[in-house]
Amino acid sequence: MVDVTRKEDRRIQRTRELLRRGFIEVIREKGFDSMNIQDIADRANVNRGTFYLHYNDKYMLLDEIVRDTFKKMLRDAVPHQPRWERGTLRLIVLTVLNCFEEKYRHRQPSSRIPSALLENAIRDELTFYLACLIGSESSDSSKESHAKAHIVGWAIFGAATQWSREIITMSAEQMADVICSVIVTAGYNNEL
Repeated sequence: MVDVTRKEDRRIQRTRELLRRGFIEVIREKGFDSMNIQDIADRANVNRGTFYLHYNDKYMLLDEIVRDTFKKMLRDAVPHQPRWERGTLRLIVLTVLNCFEEKYRHRQPSSRIPSALLENAIRDELTFYLACLIGSESSDSSKESHAKAHIVGWAIFGAATQWSREIITMSAEQMADVICSVIVTAGYNNEL
C-alpha cells in the first residue's frame, strides 16, 4: 500500500510539473491575460479537468510558481541553517534584488505577467522566511518577531522593487549594503 501512495504522489508531482512547464511556455507566447486554462492543459498534454484537480485557476498556478521559485532562490543563496546576523541579512537582500532584477531588468513591469500578483507572492514568502529566522533566535514574543519580520521585509521589498524598476545607478551589491545599513541603523543592530 505504501508503494501505491508513492506512485500516486509521483504522478501528482509529475502532472503538476507538466502544468507548470505548460504555463511557463504559454505565458511566454501569449502573456498572462491572453492565456486560458485550455491553453495550459493542451501544452501540458492533460485535460482541462486535470488542471482543476490541482489548481483553482491560473492565478493559483502563477502564485505557486513564483513562491516556489523565490523559495529556491533563498535556499540556494542562504546557508542551510542561517543565523539572524548581518551576513545572512545581506544574502537575503541580494536574493531579493537579484529576483527583481531578473523580473524587471531596470524598467517598468511588463504587462505579460501581473506584477502585483508576482510582488505579493514574493513579499509574503520573504516575510514568512524572515519571521521564521527572527523568531527562531529572538526572545521576543511571536507577535513582536512577526512585526519585525514585516518591517524588515517591507524595507527590503520596497527598496528592491524601486531599485529594479529604475535605470541602474548602483550594483546589486552596493544596494544590498545600503539596505542592510538602513535596517541595522533603524534599530535591529542588537540582533545583527
